[in-house]
Amino acid sequence: MAIASLPPRPHAPPRVAPPDKGTLGAAAVDALFPSGRAEHRQAFVRHWPALAGQYGLDAHPWRREFFLAQLGHESGGLAILEENLHYEARRLLAVFPRHFRTLEEAQACAAAPERLANRVYCDRMANGDEASGDGYRFRGRGYIQLTGRANYREIGRLTGLALEAQPDLARHPDHALHCAAAFWTSRGLNELADAGRFEEVTRRINGGLHGLEDRQAWLDKVRRVLAAPPAELLLDVPAVLRLQRALQQQGYAELGAADGQVGPRTLAAVARFRQDHGLGPGGIDRRFLDTLASV
Repeated sequence: MAIASLPPRPHAPPRVAPPDKGTLGAAAVDALFPSGRAEHRQAFVRHWPALAGQYGLDAHPWRREFFLAQLGHESGGLAILEENLHYEARRLLAVFPRHFRTLEEAQACAAAPERLANRVYCDRMANGDEASGDGYRFRGRGYIQLTGRANYREIGRLTGLALEAQPDLARHPDHALHCAAAFWTSRGLNELADAGRFEEVTRRINGGLHGLEDRQAWLDKVRRVLAAPPAELLLDVPAVLRLQRALQQQGYAELGAADGQVGPRTLAAVARFRQDHGLGPGGIDRRFLDTLASV
């Protein structure tokens, strides 16, 4: 493939710097989470620099990308701050098969969030029995859907927040990001992000791969929104077209139509290709082109 043999043009324009480390501006947050509540978008921007530094979320590019993507899925883009426990009876049979074996059993908890949570979350995660009310008291909240007394207790200890006594703090604009960041690091997710292990990150958060397709879509969106123009090589339009078509042939459909323009969608595809092939973070550099030409 001719892509790998293309040299950089001489007299390339100055490199465009990526966003300052530790910052996530209002424009980016609004673009990522347009459906999010305004007070949460504003608080996210306000608290990000300090929390990203404290929890190492900007120490590696994939940490920030994976973190934002997972939060986007779990919170519906900062719009869903509490677990939705409104289910029809037939849906309960599919979602909670260990707890409901017959339609009659499920009907008792259909459209009854408190009764449902107390049943499915009782006697685990340090919750009391069904009559204790712990299941509903410690239902999923916040950007990472913190669930269970044990998790509220642990994240409360890490953040200094009285979450066990006041669980609604986990969804408060001034604390939701802190709780999510503390949960993230407590589960070793920075290290998994550094290795590009997005599926394993999902398992640590969800216990399985539920919603993986949507999480991947969020990751693509995050990479488009945060993409900075590449600096390593300046390719002409025919070279970019060949690059885009090669990525399409490899299944990187997120770049859309091959148009000869290195825009956010192409950069998102480049980022995923680099992750998939162990190239590490970066843009369209010689290593990327050599790998793309060899596959």
